[in-house]
Amino acid sequence: MWRVPPDVSASPDFARVEIRLVRSQEEFAACEVMSREIWGAAERNVVPRELLLTMQLNGGLVHGAFAPDGRLVGFCFAFLGRRDGQLRLCSHQLGVIPELRGGGIGIALKEAQRDDALRLGYELVTWTFDPLEARNAYINLHRLGCIARLYDRNHYGAMEDELNRGLPSDRFEVEWWLRRPKATPTTHDPVVILEVGRHGEPRRVGTNVSPGRTALIWIPADIQVVKRQSLELALAWRMESRAAFEAALAAGLVAVDFQRQGVYVMAPAS
Repeated sequence: MWRVPPDVSASPDFARVEIRLVRSQEEFAACEVMSREIWGAAERNVVPRELLLTMQLNGGLVHGAFAPDGRLVGFCFAFLGRRDGQLRLCSHQLGVIPELRGGGIGIALKEAQRDDALRLGYELVTWTFDPLEARNAYINLHRLGCIARLYDRNHYGAMEDELNRGLPSDRFEVEWWLRRPKATPTTHDPVVILEVGRHGEPRRVGTNVSPGRTALIWIPADIQVVKRQSLELALAWRMESRAAFEAALAAGLVAVDFQRQGVYVMAPAS
């Protein structure tokens, strides 16, 4: 079981972290440094401070989490986009320094992003995540109330950073509709498509996915642990989960929740 970030918004330690839009040249430069420290295994993932500044001056949002001494301890950014006539914020990176991860700062950054997006008149924020990362799935779908209806195989191609190396970079795109209530799917008599076998292997269960019936897709509690133990097993999880997600989506189901025990809830699109 992964650690779920607690609600620490009322604690003294959390209250000392300031979440706000990035303002100065020095703060934009600090975001670039953090981008390099977190994703810098491939230099192309580093976001220059000039680009971050330009985004924020033209409809995007760059948020920082600042310690009392002014040190940047987390940041996220989103740029303005449009697809099929729908204006959206495309949220691309969110990072928190290792020693403060799991303490609610990441969620607080997203909440600040939501508040400022609404202030600017945006209703939709989108981003991608690895469907096998259980903790991210829980935060995105359960805590924030996003949905996911687009699955893209090997979205970024081969990636060389530690978290992504060795597996196809499949991604879910989540939709965060800021003015819509969170989906509340019924889970009565669901069909299980994929489950975790006795030895940690993916075990396909359901083969016929009905358009109007909720489906469940289980994944490992920590895919990074699986990768360290057996890259072959991790690859099996990628391929079997891909088949399960694509079957559910093809039947008109949408990822509307992720339960803490490690299972996606796929329900009919509303």
